[in-house]
Amino acid sequence: MAERGKPSLADLLAQARDFGLAFVELHYSILPAYNRRALNSVCKLLSRYELSISQLTCAPDFTHPDADQRMHELEEMKTLVQVARVLGACGVRITAGCAHEGVSREQGIQWAVDGIKRLLDFAEPRGIKLGLENHYKDRRWEHPDFAFQPDIFLAIFHRLEDTPVGVNFDAANSLMVGEDPLRILREVKHKVWHMHASDRKVGMYQHTVVGEGDVDYDAIFTELASINYCGFISLEDGSPFGDEGTRRSLTFLRQKIAQYYGSTNQQ
Repeated sequence: MAERGKPSLADLLAQARDFGLAFVELHYSILPAYNRRALNSVCKLLSRYELSISQLTCAPDFTHPDADQRMHELEEMKTLVQVARVLGACGVRITAGCAHEGVSREQGIQWAVDGIKRLLDFAEPRGIKLGLENHYKDRRWEHPDFAFQPDIFLAIFHRLEDTPVGVNFDAANSLMVGEDPLRILREVKHKVWHMHASDRKVGMYQHTVVGEGDVDYDAIFTELASINYCGFISLEDGSPFGDEGTRRSLTFLRQKIAQYYGSTNQQ
């Protein structure tokens, strides 16, 4: 997943091509601006490197205690849905919001569900999917995600289960609180359309190379294969080993895809 900074977006896309990828996931913060001229420049870069966008990774704060701020978050997300559409992204990653002091469990759940449903009303007619993530903390946030604990995430998920809202499943986030990621995957797998393939040691924030942490990827792929999952598997590359770590992660994931699916078509 690409975020703003060094290297440049052009450099990152060139690397993705060199790694043999067909899709990239972009964090909204990497975009230079939301106007048509800026977005056209991004589209040209994607075309140059023969890449498409799996999803635009966004981080709305629908659990903010200020109603005006929650409305601002919704309006910004509407803009980002339009941006995703212009860029040809399949969908957007969404979050419940931050764990603000003084917001109760039930109030936060209700605000998150309300905000997501209102966003869905805007996104669905425009052909943009929503993927709610079992998320920890966006790098631009001061607080962790309100729904970081699996029981809260699942409570929000089940209130949205009968809607077209899907899931961006993160394979490693639950390990930070000692929870088994399979607990979430087994309940949400029928709604997953995008997955963050990440890894870490239990209780640690730092990512490892995928396949070298504590995520049981054989169990993960067994669950995915059981429903013939054919959505995106996006490498969340946060290891400290640079390009070599990326290569090791991609090699591991491609081997698992070949093992469980017999091909590596979705990259």
